[in-house]
Amino acid sequence: MARPQSRKRQRADELLQDSPLAKRAKSTGGRNFSPAFWDNLSKVWLTPRALRELDRRNNKRPSPVFTPPEVCSADLARFARRGGPDLRHLRGYPEPKGVAHEMDSGRPSPSQSRPTQSTQPTTVGGRSGKSSAYGKEFQQHLTDYGVHVNDRRSKLGNPAELQSELMQERPSLSPSRFSEGAFENFRRDDEDAVFESDVMAKVIPAICGSANIPNKQNVLFTELSPITNKDAVKPKPDFFDGAHLRDLSKEVREDQDLRPMIIPTKHASVPAAPNFFLEVKGPDGNTSVAQRQVCYDGAYGTRAMHALQNYGETEPAYDGNAYTYSSTYHDGQLKLYAHHPTAPTTAGGRPEYHMTRVKAFAMTSDRETFAQGAAAFRNARDFAQRHRDNFIQAANARASGEEIVAAQEGLDITTEIQHEEDSNDELALSSPHCTTEIQHAEDSADELALTPHYLYADEDSQDPSQASMAPDINDPSMSFTTSFTSSLSSCQTRSKRQRSPRSSEHRASKSRTCRNTRAAQSPAPPMGSAQAGAAESGWVETYWRKGKLCFKNPQDQEVKTEMNDWVGRLLDDGTHCLCWRSPKSRRVFWATELAIEPRKKRSSR
Repeated sequence: MARPQSRKRQRADELLQDSPLAKRAKSTGGRNFSPAFWDNLSKVWLTPRALRELDRRNNKRPSPVFTPPEVCSADLARFARRGGPDLRHLRGYPEPKGVAHEMDSGRPSPSQSRPTQSTQPTTVGGRSGKSSAYGKEFQQHLTDYGVHVNDRRSKLGNPAELQSELMQERPSLSPSRFSEGAFENFRRDDEDAVFESDVMAKVIPAICGSANIPNKQNVLFTELSPITNKDAVKPKPDFFDGAHLRDLSKEVREDQDLRPMIIPTKHASVPAAPNFFLEVKGPDGNTSVAQRQVCYDGAYGTRAMHALQNYGETEPAYDGNAYTYSSTYHDGQLKLYAHHPTAPTTAGGRPEYHMTRVKAFAMTSDRETFAQGAAAFRNARDFAQRHRDNFIQAANARASGEEIVAAQEGLDITTEIQHEEDSNDELALSSPHCTTEIQHAEDSADELALTPHYLYADEDSQDPSQASMAPDINDPSMSFTTSFTSSLSSCQTRSKRQRSPRSSEHRASKSRTCRNTRAAQSPAPPMGSAQAGAAESGWVETYWRKGKLCFKNPQDQEVKTEMNDWVGRLLDDGTHCLCWRSPKSRRVFWATELAIEPRKKRSSR
């Protein structure tokens, strides 16, 4: 029996020798800012990151060498009765490093299994998406570099205009289009959300609606120059709006001074010149962190708009107006902010950026409050898009050496049309002209336009009970994607919603058709920015050549266009016209009618 027993002991010894030691626990310490970040702070707040940095620095300090005093006492017992040796020199003495703890057991001691802190400095790199990177120390960092989370230092220059824009009603949020049932679904989705991703996937789409605005989510801005210093975390907004990269002329895109301020990444599909941002937090998120994030994001957007606004100028101008907007959503609370820059306070200093809270809504309280908040959110996106397009248009014109077609404060032609279709006045306009189909199809710029990948294709689909009351998206007259060419050629599609004309001019315009003869005298150009463009480019007559719709510009050069690039326009006097904007120079050309495409001759058999 001795042999089997020794064999078992041998197997046990082999298992003990072959068993690996306990794995070293991973460090639970979060990534920290670089030492230079902390050295540049004017005030260091007591935060977990600050304590980790303090531990790191203490661990790197060499252990002090103390010479213990000699104890000269003949009677050790009497010496002990009087308090023992003087141990004051051991105060603050660090734990000795490299001491090997030998245990009789093969298992590591609790002290050995504890994670050891790294003594190497780590930085919060650009790929860090943790909210803890936006703690109090980061707010102090922003303040030190002139990025303020409030407007105490500078008030907004255009608050009245902004309030008026935000409070515009949206037909898509009327009780007949967004019912109590749809609101209850929204409230239920908000209550069921557990993580931030749940809020972005189920809650935010109901607030955004459907809008044809370039946007992206969770994109790290790797190519923008730091607005503070290189030690700070790079912005990574949960959601942002911008412009297509192709909207910027080649000269503007390749400008080495402007590019690091307006193009956030190397990806061509990521929108450029962002000026609307959204930061979202889950139910357990931190509102203060979201506020610091949108302040940081908005500063980058404000700098981008200011760079485009002053492109080609010798001295930058600061008008105090906000052209960048942001929003936060947390626990049913929607807050809207406006951002504006101010000039440096010292010669050679940095511009300062200020954030102003303009609106706040309890989105889960009732349907009316939700409608007001969602309307303000969508209006802010539209307002930001108009500013962005105007500045890009002006920068493109300056880069090409041409005069600016439209004033910066004016509205872009196509954007203005899209914005007007969602106003209350759109319900009173009526005309059988081919532009009516476009205006009616764009009834709500946030509803029937092309839909981002995560948004509803049709807002009315949120509430099945409203299917009978909602407009039919399959109806050609209600579809934004209906071919503009077919609308120009047939002009027979009619809107199902009846609109009453406001004046005799509108009633008289009903008798006009797409093929009306051109008047002896061209109608007056539209007011505002369109008037400036028409005055410079003038009215033109179109003709067909080799399958292209052509016209002669003021320099008597032939310009070839596509029919679907022409946009319908209704002038103040009720006259219908069409306009075409050059994608390169952004000049606008006007025509009272388009030439009829000649029919192809049938081959005789």
